[in-house]
Amino acid sequence: MNKQSKSPSVALRIILCLLIVGMGVAGFIGLKKMKKPPVMAEISEREIPVRVVRVEPQKKDVIVSGFGEIVSRSIVPLAAEVSGRITSVHEKLQVGGVIHRGEVLCTINDQDYRLEFESASTRLKSLKRDLELARREFSRQSALYKKNKVGTQSGVEKAEQAVNAITSQLSQVRQAAEAAKLKLSRCTLFAPFTGRITRLNVEQGEYVTPGKELLTIVDDADLEVKVSLDSREAVNWLRFKPVAGEGSWFGLPEETECRITWTEKEDVTGTGRLDRVVRFDSKTRTLVVAVRLDGGASSAVPLVQGMFCRVDIAGRALTNVFIVPRQAVTFDNNVYVVEDHRLHTRKVTVTRMQGDEAFIGTGLKAGDVVITTRLENPLEDMLVRITPEGESGK
Repeated sequence: MNKQSKSPSVALRIILCLLIVGMGVAGFIGLKKMKKPPVMAEISEREIPVRVVRVEPQKKDVIVSGFGEIVSRSIVPLAAEVSGRITSVHEKLQVGGVIHRGEVLCTINDQDYRLEFESASTRLKSLKRDLELARREFSRQSALYKKNKVGTQSGVEKAEQAVNAITSQLSQVRQAAEAAKLKLSRCTLFAPFTGRITRLNVEQGEYVTPGKELLTIVDDADLEVKVSLDSREAVNWLRFKPVAGEGSWFGLPEETECRITWTEKEDVTGTGRLDRVVRFDSKTRTLVVAVRLDGGASSAVPLVQGMFCRVDIAGRALTNVFIVPRQAVTFDNNVYVVEDHRLHTRKVTVTRMQGDEAFIGTGLKAGDVVITTRLENPLEDMLVRITPEGESGK
């Protein structure tokens, strides 16, 4: 009886297990059918935005730059030539004041010299009358003695001596009058040219003596800058005229155009001409050249003596060069160009770096589109997009 009661229980358990397994399998199959395949993502290549410049062969003047201080070619210290007290000075007689040519800078008391001149002039008139009388007396005695034997030879000689003595006195007094007149003219100090006062050492009422320096005046219309240039750069790029028969390695410079810019304010500029070679310094390997400034200035503030300026000198012309921004050239002399919207690397020869520009001699061809955006580790043949001017290329 026990065996018969256990059998239905085991069979029931087996059926339940099979039912559970079947339901699990059915559920798995159902869930599998409900599963959807993932959406395939479209893989697209990223475009790198860049700015570019299209290059063409050009002819470009090399600019050789240097620095120097403006100096006047006409610097005149004026000193007193007579002694006396300063009676008047020009109203603009101060450091920095501009005085025009011919204007009176200052005057020295001339009363003593005027008195000397007037006394000498009066004495001169008296001696001229005495000389005229002495000559008449000499002529009369000479005629009487020669024609009528009246008088003596001694009397004639004395009359001649009187003429000579008065003539000698007349010469001395005339010299004294000229000296007094010269001293009178030196009592008034005139401006030799239109210039600017740079040094002043005199005041009204001061007593001065000959040789005392009163002031210094400079001509701001006759200026030059002495510029120190690297000798190798100068000989390679400046234009020199060969000098026959001389052993100079640089010759005479051509009068090329120059631009002068005040380092303190870049809108204060002027123009000039390369004038001459001043010297070659063998210790520093520099060539010092003089640039003469043209008259006038391009700004309200003029270029004057003492300003420290940058001088840009036009040198030899480079032909068939491609000009790109300096940043477009890598440290190992490569540039990146765009062809069919792809980046390609070009090895180039840099003839010269000048300011923010690089002059390329070889490695580019007419019409090449050069990337000017600075790129970090670009990949060859990467896809690029040219951005319009003004749009960020980053």
